[in-house]
Amino acid sequence: MVTSKFCKDDRHALPALHSPAGRSLGILAGILAGMPTRVPAASPTRLCAIPRTLIATAVVLCALAGPAAAQAGAERSAPQSGNSGSAVEQLTAMLQAIEPYRPLSEVVQTVKVFGSTSMDGLAHGWVKGFENFHAQAKVEVTAASYEVATKQLIANPSAIAMYARPVTDQELADMHKAGLKRPMAFEVAREALTVFVNSANPVQSISGEQLGAVFTISSSPEQVTWGAVGASGEWASKPLHVIARTEESGTQLFLSQFVFRQAAMRPATSSHPSNAEVLQAISADPLGIAICGYRSSGRAVKPLPLALGGSIIACDDLSVLSGRYPLMRPLTLVVDLGQTDDQAKASQEFVRYALCQAGQTQAILVGFFPVDLPLLRAGLEHLSPQVAR
Repeated sequence: MVTSKFCKDDRHALPALHSPAGRSLGILAGILAGMPTRVPAASPTRLCAIPRTLIATAVVLCALAGPAAAQAGAERSAPQSGNSGSAVEQLTAMLQAIEPYRPLSEVVQTVKVFGSTSMDGLAHGWVKGFENFHAQAKVEVTAASYEVATKQLIANPSAIAMYARPVTDQELADMHKAGLKRPMAFEVAREALTVFVNSANPVQSISGEQLGAVFTISSSPEQVTWGAVGASGEWASKPLHVIARTEESGTQLFLSQFVFRQAAMRPATSSHPSNAEVLQAISADPLGIAICGYRSSGRAVKPLPLALGGSIIACDDLSVLSGRYPLMRPLTLVVDLGQTDDQAKASQEFVRYALCQAGQTQAILVGFFPVDLPLLRAGLEHLSPQVAR
C-alpha cells in the first residue's frame, strides 16, 4: 500500500497522455497489466528479471519523452531522430546488465521515505514494483526539503531520505554526530538538467560563461538583458527573467553549490516548488529562463543546447549516455546501515530494489537515467547482510 503526502504532486512533469510519450505510457501500462504481479520472496532461486519487451518499451518511452517533446508541436531535428536509435541500444544494454531483484526476506513493515519532490514520481514507481514482491508492506512517501529530510532521518533513523543532489562526506559526518550510527548515501538514478526558455525566444544555445552571468550575480550584479546571451535586434535590450525552483529545493541547492560553486544566485522573478510549475511560468513569460529536469515538458517552451569548448552539445539521450552532456546530477537515497530493527531492514530492502534492474527500469520510465553498473554493484554489496550488519 502506498501513502502519498506530497502536497503538490509534481510527478516529474510527465508527458500528457495525448502526446507520443503519453501514448507509449499507456502501452506500457497495458504490458504491465498482463504481467505476473508477484514473485514469492521465499524462493531464493527466483529472480525478477525484467522481460526484454518491457525494457524495450521503457527505453523507447525514454527516447520519446526527451526535451524536444517540451516544444508542443515542434519538429524534431534529423540528428535527434538519428541519435535516438543508438541511445535506445545503449540503454537496453545497460538495463540487461543490471542485477535482477531477488528479495532477501519478506517485508511486512512500514517503509517511510521523505525528501525531494523531483523524485516523487520515481519513488511512487518503486513502491508499485516493490509491492509486487512484498504485498504486506506499506510505504509512505512524503515531501520534504533537504533540511527537513535530514532532520526527519535523524529523528527516525530507520527511514529513508531522498536528495536530488549529491550528499557530501561532510553531511554524512554531521548526520553521524547528530546520532546516526552509519549513514550511507546511495546513488539510485541520474538526472540531466536543461536550460529552458519560451518557444518564442530567438536564442539558440547558451555557453557556460553565459549561464554564470544569467543565474549568478558574481560576474554581473546589474540587470541582465537577453543581449548577454547572444540575442540581437529588439531582443538584445529586453530584460531577462530568471524562473527558479524554491530555495529549499534540491535542484536549487545543487545549482548553487555544485554547478555555480556557491556563487551568489541572482534573485528569481518567481520561484516554484515543482518542475511543472517552473515550465508553466516559462510558457507564460517570453522573457523567462530556467534550469530544470531534462524530461520536464510544457507548452510553448524549448530547451537550449549547451555551447561548450567550441561545440554545441544537444540536449539528447546520446549526449548524456556518451558522457558529453555536463549538466547532470545524481539522485540519492540515504539510510542508516547501523540500524538493525525490522523497519530499518525493510528500508534497506527498498533501497536494494531501487538499485536492481526493476528499480533502474523505473528510473527510465519517469525520465531519469540509470546509474553506472559499478556503482550499482558497490551499493548492493554495502547492503548485503554480511556487510550491512
